[in-house]
Amino acid sequence: MTDLVIWPAGHSDWFSCSPDQITWLDRTTLSAGRDPTLHRSPRCPGLRHVQYRWELFSRDTTHAVYLAPYEDGSPGHFKEVQDQAVSTLPPALPRFETHPVELTEGAWVVSVGKWILPLRVSTSEDDPPRPAEPAGTVLGPTKENTVGAQASGSASPALPDAVSKVDGYFKRNGLARMALAYYYRDYILGTVAPRTVPMIDVAIALDLSAEGTVGEFKKELQRRIWNEQHHQRELAQFLLANGLIGRPDLDRALRVAAANEASGRTKLARERLNYRHKR
Repeated sequence: MTDLVIWPAGHSDWFSCSPDQITWLDRTTLSAGRDPTLHRSPRCPGLRHVQYRWELFSRDTTHAVYLAPYEDGSPGHFKEVQDQAVSTLPPALPRFETHPVELTEGAWVVSVGKWILPLRVSTSEDDPPRPAEPAGTVLGPTKENTVGAQASGSASPALPDAVSKVDGYFKRNGLARMALAYYYRDYILGTVAPRTVPMIDVAIALDLSAEGTVGEFKKELQRRIWNEQHHQRELAQFLLANGLIGRPDLDRALRVAAANEASGRTKLARERLNYRHKR
């Protein structure tokens, strides 16, 4: 049986999680009760042992949850966790939790809001190594880190009205919302090490006018969010964290793709787009 240990805020050592009950990543665990913007159980992320494995899930309707590998004391800042995340759980819908992520053996770090939590899944009897402190700070690994140096060289912040701009765009262009949900399918499903769906596959499945249609949608979204390009990595995180795409949009896109397949439109789209692609 695998063991799971975490390093909660206010603790001086690792804490073992019981496989018989959920370990809630609430405001006490993440911030020692100091951050009122974090939810209490059961309206927060959690860790549970199901079918002989540990998994991360979330019922948090406010915050996205990021999961990244943890090696040699880094990432030590919530922005680093978001940048290096191999899986992202978007904010949950009311009364629904996000698709869980399986925790494989190894060291990981979870980010919720501005707080991070190291954890380790192990099958050995050895005690896990103590995480190193981030350089230049006296804060522990679960404390909020506000090191000003992180601001330098970081990505440009989103425009103040970016969420409303994207929401308005999606309301007028439902096809763009479906296409982006299909394109970021792995991210929405919480797949470990998610990958984007090839643009031509999206265009074929949804019978788009051209292979580059998804790329044009992405450019328009980046313009509305940052008023500039070069935000490929941040786009999925922004859309998921703000609830602009989610499982209902993906389900709708999958239904359209299945209907296109059944009606023969997928075959025609494949022939049309592959012909243009090869010319």
